[in-house]
Amino acid sequence: MSAVSRKVSNPQWKNFQPPAVQDPAIVSYGRTPSSPTVLNGVPLSPGIMNSNQSLRETGLIEKLLHSYGFVQCCDREARLFFHYSEFQGDAESLKIGDAVEFQMSYDRRNGRPVACNMVMTDPNLVSCEIYSEERFIGSVVQEAKPAKPKNGTTMGSCDGQGRVTYEHNGEWFFLPYGLDDIVDNTGNTQIKPGDQVTFFIATDKRNGNLHARKLEQVEPKLTKYQGVVCSMKDSFGFIERADVVKEIFFHYSEYMGNINELLLGDDIEFEIQTRNGKEVAVNITPLPSGTVIFEDFSIERLKGKVLRTLKSNKRASDPLGGKIQFESPKGSQDIVFGDKDQDGEYTLLPGDIVEFSIATDRRDKLQRATKIVLLAETFEKTTERRETGTVVSLKEGYGFIQCAERDARMFYHFSEVLDAKSETKVQDEVEFTVTQDPTQPSRQVACRIRSIPKGSIGSVIVKPEKYIGTIEKEPANQKSP
Repeated sequence: MSAVSRKVSNPQWKNFQPPAVQDPAIVSYGRTPSSPTVLNGVPLSPGIMNSNQSLRETGLIEKLLHSYGFVQCCDREARLFFHYSEFQGDAESLKIGDAVEFQMSYDRRNGRPVACNMVMTDPNLVSCEIYSEERFIGSVVQEAKPAKPKNGTTMGSCDGQGRVTYEHNGEWFFLPYGLDDIVDNTGNTQIKPGDQVTFFIATDKRNGNLHARKLEQVEPKLTKYQGVVCSMKDSFGFIERADVVKEIFFHYSEYMGNINELLLGDDIEFEIQTRNGKEVAVNITPLPSGTVIFEDFSIERLKGKVLRTLKSNKRASDPLGGKIQFESPKGSQDIVFGDKDQDGEYTLLPGDIVEFSIATDRRDKLQRATKIVLLAETFEKTTERRETGTVVSLKEGYGFIQCAERDARMFYHFSEVLDAKSETKVQDEVEFTVTQDPTQPSRQVACRIRSIPKGSIGSVIVKPEKYIGTIEKEPANQKSP
């Protein structure tokens, strides 16, 4: 028995009545003008009238209800009604999105187009779109997001869609895409605005609309960065970056060499990845010492006056708390300095005349004074009281000076020697300033020590007056001092 005669004799088909509250698609279907009984001059057959019984179409199941559904044609803009009795198989196994093959017929009562003789088909052979032969490359301008249901139903197909832009023959185009169009090769489906992607352009065979499909994120080439290890803990550390004034975290497992050989101050190269929303250094490799340069130093040496020392700065946490005033072609200028910018560790005082270089940070162009040296003219232009004496004793890191102008021995620390390259020895004659010991207010110490030529300290002065006394003890060598 033919498919047409079988459908006519089907009691379910004859007795089918649409529900009282009809689906909008059914209402639209019912309002379609009746088809003529003659198509292209050829009379249609009785019963379910088929314009071409041998023409088969493909489509996708779009909607399923109690005993009927709708199929979306893949090759044309059409949506056809079908009854479950026209499905050649178990209708209960049908799902929305299933690929099917069918014939288009006409309802014998009103001439409306319907799908009949429906069977399942290979989904790989069914598509409403034609893909471009090559992939295109573009950028995401709007991120796709999950469609938000409203009143229990999902809004139109464009809701939540993103957009990509690409250039072709000098013109820029925009295409929509959805979350299900993203190919997840990395386990991270989040594509953000600005990300580069490749994609196919899909053309809808029914209406010619274009869509971006099978988006793949273009993995950016990891940039190599340089820096210096500035902190190390049990299993992690931090790197001072050479490109920005910033530190970055790293785990020891990311070091490509022997972690036991990595030391503070080592120059290294690394890449940056974002993990848990934070940047971390990865693929860390060692660099030859001296490779990483943070600052450029001026060749010219400048002279200035200390306005504020680190000790006199009220903000102890300020790493550049010192300040020097100097004259430049632009006029009088101030420049800051830190605790590592002085050549030596001797005491600096406000008003000191110093010589220095200017260091310019390559990252933020911040300038500071460095390689600071106290000039001897300081003692000529200030009222600082200087004394002289002879080194009489040396210990580990400190020594004692016998004062020439008073009967006292002054303690001094080696760090207070102005010329860090020289080493004081016993019997050296020196010039110094007496100041209060910061650790013991009741004690005085020598600071800002400078060597002077041998013989600078005058010989013993013999007073003209005569005195009478009693010898208590004879000298060991039988000679007077």
